[in-house]
Amino acid sequence: MKQFLSGRRRTAVAWTIAAALSLAVGFFALSVPKAYAQSSRSTSADPARDDSRRYAQLLQTIYQFILQNYVDEMDPRELYQGAMKGMLETLGDPHSTFLDEDMLSDFMRDTDGVYAGVGLYISKPVPPKGGGTAAGQEGGAPAAKAYVEVVSPIEDTPGWKAGIMPGDLILEIDGEDTSKLTVDQASAKIRGPEGTKVKLKFRRGGSFEFEHEFLRAVIEIPTIKTALIPSGTAAIGYIRIIEWMPQTAGKVEAALKALESQLKYEARPPLFIIDVRSNPGGLLSSVVDVSDLFLGAGTIVSTKGRNPQENAEFKADPKLSIPEKARIVVLINKGSASASEIFAGALKDTRRALLVGEKTYGKGSVQQIFPIDETGFKLTMARYYTPSGVNIDKKGIAPDVEVLDIELSDSQFEALERLYDSGLLAAYAKENPQAGAEDRRRKAEALRGQGFDLPAPYISRLLKAEIERTQPAKAYDLEFDIQLNKAIELLESPGFEDMILKSKTLSESMAAK
Repeated sequence: MKQFLSGRRRTAVAWTIAAALSLAVGFFALSVPKAYAQSSRSTSADPARDDSRRYAQLLQTIYQFILQNYVDEMDPRELYQGAMKGMLETLGDPHSTFLDEDMLSDFMRDTDGVYAGVGLYISKPVPPKGGGTAAGQEGGAPAAKAYVEVVSPIEDTPGWKAGIMPGDLILEIDGEDTSKLTVDQASAKIRGPEGTKVKLKFRRGGSFEFEHEFLRAVIEIPTIKTALIPSGTAAIGYIRIIEWMPQTAGKVEAALKALESQLKYEARPPLFIIDVRSNPGGLLSSVVDVSDLFLGAGTIVSTKGRNPQENAEFKADPKLSIPEKARIVVLINKGSASASEIFAGALKDTRRALLVGEKTYGKGSVQQIFPIDETGFKLTMARYYTPSGVNIDKKGIAPDVEVLDIELSDSQFEALERLYDSGLLAAYAKENPQAGAEDRRRKAEALRGQGFDLPAPYISRLLKAEIERTQPAKAYDLEFDIQLNKAIELLESPGFEDMILKSKTLSESMAAK
């Protein structure tokens, strides 16, 4: 027994010496580039370049050390992807992200406007820098989780038919907490092969939570929808831009030409409503080309970045697709982002249109996608500026005429949860597929009498949406769209031109504040 114990002691000492030597060698190996860089930096005329070289060498050294010495054999690809994710996450920019193979493929397919999924535009708020606490909270209280948010459902898709609404939070995707995912990661998880299932957990308002299992389908984004809206004095040309794709400008131009004869341009100033509500953005080239259809001179947008190659100014061609005397209203809301804000900002700053609705999202940066092997990354390369020189990132664009939709209190959201759980909406839609406005109004008042304390017009709108869920979506809704109705009222007003002249550019609005 004594001999065994003595042997164990000798072995332990030997391993201790070996471990110490191993640590010494490891630290020596990791210190070599550091010492070299520090020595070099002390005599260099360009410390920033020296720091860049030093840290690049350190990363390479650590990568090789982990690959050769970690207790388990590692896949070099996994180490590379982990390093890429870490670097991009350090930027604190939700729009600059690593793209794995599936995510990169999704981005490339997005330019075609076709993919398989459930049909939800999503976004994610920027987390507090440093991650620990939310702004305005005292005593180091933890920040609220930043869940993925629905910007809007795409019409005639599984998400739209399930009644998902703008502002709904997606808490989980197949049981995975979305607060830990980037918006691109969440998008990749929601998408998948046609015919497969995905379960999402939502929160509406402060407390109403529900789950829905979707069957993924091929989503074909329609790009634009057009219609002629009859009004008291004249018809109005209505164009809803759903997404800024390569084909958007051609389709908008064709729509304007088709509306020309119907609006009788020669007889009176033509009236137009361009709707970019809940449009999350798209290609810079697309929005520049569309804006040029409405503008005959001046700057549309400019971009500025650290790299001089990213600095550009896009100007309007003198040729117009509609008469200069045309009256235009642009509809915006909190789901109008990026390219939609470029369009709204260009028409506002040049006093070409009146903006109506709600304040926009506030994304004033431009990204590029860089494929690397089968993966890639998306990086913010520049910020864009409206014609009056304003960058609206994290600020948004306020409308000239604010028109807010119905907003529910916490107690009303609880009533909404009870109403959905009761199944009364679905039952009414099934039994009354042809119900008109008056029938729905009476049913809404009856439901209020049963203890569902919600505005009667809101309940009536829910009933209409439930009835029309299985039908193709209509281009517009004059019954409940208060922002659209306000736009029509303003276009028909004798003082419309005066309102345009008195409207402030974005730089003037900022100066006034």
